[in-house]
Amino acid sequence: INHAGPPPSIFTKKIMLEMFTGEWNPNCPTGQDTLNAMIKLDTNIITACIHQGDWLSITPFYDALNIHFGGINGFPRAAINRVPATKGTQLDSITYSIYNWRVNMQEIRMTKTSDVGLALYSKESNNNLEISVYIAYNQAINKKTRLTVYLIEDSIRAHNQLNADTNFIHQRVVKKVLTSYLGDSIAMLDGAMITKNYSMNLNGYYENKNNLRLVAFVNIVGDDFKQNEILNIQEAK
Repeated sequence: INHAGPPPSIFTKKIMLEMFTGEWNPNCPTGQDTLNAMIKLDTNIITACIHQGDWLSITPFYDALNIHFGGINGFPRAAINRVPATKGTQLDSITYSIYNWRVNMQEIRMTKTSDVGLALYSKESNNNLEISVYIAYNQAINKKTRLTVYLIEDSIRAHNQLNADTNFIHQRVVKKVLTSYLGDSIAMLDGAMITKNYSMNLNGYYENKNNLRLVAFVNIVGDDFKQNEILNIQEAK
């Protein structure tokens, strides 16, 4: 796949919200409602729901993030761009509760542009998926930079979501991580555009292929969990 044209000089800053959820928790439907409301208010919010303790879990992935974020101390919690909270009642936490999402989102949203941009292209035939991710950047980043790619599915009917009726639908569920759990290393030093290619067979990873999407983001792995950060994100059907 080779669709990339010349990148723009300025990239729109998008925001990644990763919510931790599970059918066993009665507060998680409220978390999804809050998430849906935030998306309606800002089209530059990209979301991923990471399940734990239910049939949609990817336990080794959750365990890796639990360490990476310095502990996930409740459900539902969310990380926004993987940076510490600067507003609300859970300051310096990477993952925090529903009532702190909006105020921290507003703070992060004050930055409108980014020095990093991504373009995401894919093609699928007979359940064989090929993906190309293009990364452009305006200045060298002398940190541990990674590329992470999620396969996400919308509109999955719950099996037994507490505090919800039998028609409850899960949205934006991470079904597979195509990279390493914390991302694949990329060197962003010389200003050249980076292309990374991935492929997978989709058998067993979806209930409805039309509800699949891809999310790719460039993230920094810091020396401790308070120095992690997502620099920018892109998604595509």
